[in-house]
Amino acid sequence: MRHVSPHSRKDENAGTGFWRGTFSGRMDRNVAGGARAPCLLRRATPDEIAALLDRARAVVPLGDTAGVWRMIAKNPDIVQAVCLSPGGAPAGLFAFLPLNPFGTHAITGGGFDGGAPDPAWICRAGETPEAIYCWLVYAPRKLSRVLGAIARLVRTLAPDGVALFSRAMTWQSEHLQHSLGFLPARQIYPDAPDWLLVALPEGRMPSRARRHAAPRIEVEIVRTIQGLAQVFAIRAATYIAEQFCTFEEEFDGNDLCATQFVGLVDGDSAGAIRLRWFGEFAKLERLCVRREYRGSGLKERLIETAIEHARRKRYSRVYGHARSDLVDMWRRFGFEPISGRPPFRFANIDYVEILRELEPDPAGIRLGVPPMMMTRPEGAWDVPGPLDLSNVNSDPRRQALIARHTRFRERAKPA
Repeated sequence: MRHVSPHSRKDENAGTGFWRGTFSGRMDRNVAGGARAPCLLRRATPDEIAALLDRARAVVPLGDTAGVWRMIAKNPDIVQAVCLSPGGAPAGLFAFLPLNPFGTHAITGGGFDGGAPDPAWICRAGETPEAIYCWLVYAPRKLSRVLGAIARLVRTLAPDGVALFSRAMTWQSEHLQHSLGFLPARQIYPDAPDWLLVALPEGRMPSRARRHAAPRIEVEIVRTIQGLAQVFAIRAATYIAEQFCTFEEEFDGNDLCATQFVGLVDGDSAGAIRLRWFGEFAKLERLCVRREYRGSGLKERLIETAIEHARRKRYSRVYGHARSDLVDMWRRFGFEPISGRPPFRFANIDYVEILRELEPDPAGIRLGVPPMMMTRPEGAWDVPGPLDLSNVNSDPRRQALIARHTRFRERAKPA
């Protein structure tokens, strides 16, 4: 937090209410000290920003102004004018960066430079930040009065509280921030730069094990060329790279007539599976998970999602080819080898036919459901699709084109 105002006296008796319980008790008491004559914050205009930055630059070193404008282009709320009364002229400014997860990682991992900011670090207006960086406080002789306004803004941006980061440019600033409850960020984030300070929500410490938390696993039906490319890349990295099959063996001509699923681990394309449809059964095949994501639980999620999808389409049997050394693994998912069927071999590997019997979903897709359900994207039958929305957002221009250029005509209404 770069600032140019000396620390004012503290009121140890009163609390403000809007910061209490969010940050340290010391910060709450210091904020209360300026509550008798509080300042107001509002979004600064471009002319005000330019003028206030020029004034602040004479007191503290600032980076390239172009970097400020790049950040404002993404989130125009990040520079606030400090006003002494409603409608009054700015007496200072408060600039902050509402950090998204990428920005939080940058600032706690040593990849952050406030003088050369990257718009990818920050949230857009209206989004809840993961952390907030106090970029600049310029409030000559009014700092104690602006603390309450900053506290209210932080509370609005993140009602549940987030880490508040700052930087001390002078020894006076460092003393003030320690009195507010800021501490060296490196005490909590080992990779943080030595200049970084942090104030934490009262009673809560960020988890040092965040990086080792349970992964976020998602499985999506592939409906785009990009999604299909993800599936192909995963299968090339597993089947071709690890089972040494040829390209023709892996990409067998069935991918464009199958339902493909892609599995994501923390957003990264990590696994895949596909279903092909036959009259009496669905065939489950091409299950794969990239080596680095094995053991994450993605394999189980892919299998369960594909089977549930077959149930929703009212299939009662799911058939597959299990590698002979993986039959026990498939048994855990309800599959059994088909009795009386011999093992067989392809691509230099032995396989066994397996089958799982299903109870079809009573709410599954069948003749008699509302006809618009049949028009929706695969697997999204309970969500309005593009053709549903065409009835909501009717376009008179398109209606006129249809009437003019097709054989459809509005039938004459009887008299």
